Amino acid sequence: MQTFNSGRIADLARFYTLDARVVPPGRSAVVGAEAICRFFADIRAQGFRDYVVDLGDVFAKDASLVASGRWALRGLDDGGPYKGNWLNVFARERTGWLIAVHMWN
Repeated sequence: MQTFNSGRIADLARFYTLDARVVPPGRSAVVGAEAICRFFADIRAQGFRDYVVDLGDVFAKDASLVASGRWALRGLDDGGPYKGNWLNVFARERTGWLIAVHMWN
């Protein structure tokens, strides 16, 4: 949230596995940390800002962690806030827990 809001989009890659998937509503999955950064850079370039997430639940499933909650985002000309649910699946990597799957509606 802070990284996106500050405009440091390239820094988002450190939160995702190299083969992570972002699954946005109504679109094909975006695969890989670099492609994910380009995806979020495009969202910022369209004027979206003030991203807020609330954590609702976290639980372990096999060798993964699953986290979910609510999100909100403002758009162009103070449009929004747009709101919905999100879900992340985290994988344990040598550097710590990283996002392997990121979905929202």
